[in-house]
Amino acid sequence: MADSREARFTMLYEQHYDEVLAFCNRRIDRIEAEDATADVFAVAWRRSDEIDWDTARPWLYGIARGVMANRWRAGRRRMRLFGRIASVTSLAAEGPDVQVVRRAQDQEVLAAVRRLRPRDQEILLLAAWEELTAPEIAVVVSITVSAAEQRVHRAKQRLAKILEARPFTSDLSLGAADEGRY
Repeated sequence: MADSREARFTMLYEQHYDEVLAFCNRRIDRIEAEDATADVFAVAWRRSDEIDWDTARPWLYGIARGVMANRWRAGRRRMRLFGRIASVTSLAAEGPDVQVVRRAQDQEVLAAVRRLRPRDQEILLLAAWEELTAPEIAVVVSITVSAAEQRVHRAKQRLAKILEARPFTSDLSLGAADEGRY
C-alpha cells in the first residue's frame, strides 16, 4: 500500500509540479516560488489521502494559496519585528528604572497568562504573539471565525480577571535569597 501511495504521489508531482510552480511564480518571486512549491508538495504528501484525482490541480492550487499566504504573513510579521527591534533603541533612552518596572509588569502578565487554561493560552498567544486575526486563528484551530472571535474575547476577559485580582506592583524588592547580590 505504501508503494501505491508513493507511486500515486510521484504521478501527482510529475503531472502538476510545473503548473504549481508557474502558479506560484505569477504571485511571488522565482526563488520564493520554488520554495513555496516544495512546501505545497510537502503538504500534499501529508494530505495525500485527501486527493481527488479529478480536482488534483485546483486542490494543489488551494494548498499553494495557503502556503503563499503563510509566507506573506511571515514576511509582514518579520517586517513588524524589524520595526520593533528598531524601536528598542528608543527603550535604551529610558532609564533603567523604567525598563525594570516594565519588565516586571511583562513578567506579571506572562504569569497571568500561564494561569489560564491551555486553550485560552493558545488563543491569546495566536492573537498577541503571532498577531493573527480571528479568521486566521479559525484556520489554525479548525473552528469557525465567530467561534475564534468568541474564544479570543473570552480569553481576554479571563486574563483581565486574573490581572485585576493581582494588580501590577512597582515594588521590586528583592527576595531574601537575592539580597546582597547587587
